[in-house]
Amino acid sequence: KCRPNAVAFTAAIKAHSAAMKATLSSDEGVESTAQNNVLTQQIGASARRCEDLLQQLCLMYQNQGNDRSLKPTSVTFDLVNKALTQAKDWEGVERVKMLRSEAIKMQNNTRRRK
Repeated sequence: KCRPNAVAFTAAIKAHSAAMKATLSSDEGVESTAQNNVLTQQIGASARRCEDLLQQLCLMYQNQGNDRSLKPTSVTFDLVNKALTQAKDWEGVERVKMLRSEAIKMQNNTRRRK
């Protein structure tokens, strides 16, 4: 049985981050406002997708009894934070900070129970 895990989610987030980086580098020679708007929308969509993937991963980790294979890593959080920062989505950055602090609280509560 094939199940998603944190590695697969992180790989998908990395792919979106790489697409954003490529879009940003192609943005350097763009002088048209219309083209620039399209690129900005693409970057924003990729950043939001990264955040969505992180939220799904956190929910799966929470709902499946803290299965270690679904535990988001600091690398995953950092990738999403960087993507949202590049997209200048400051509200998204704050949401990820809150999500990360909730994940840390959950982890600490799990340790106390053991």
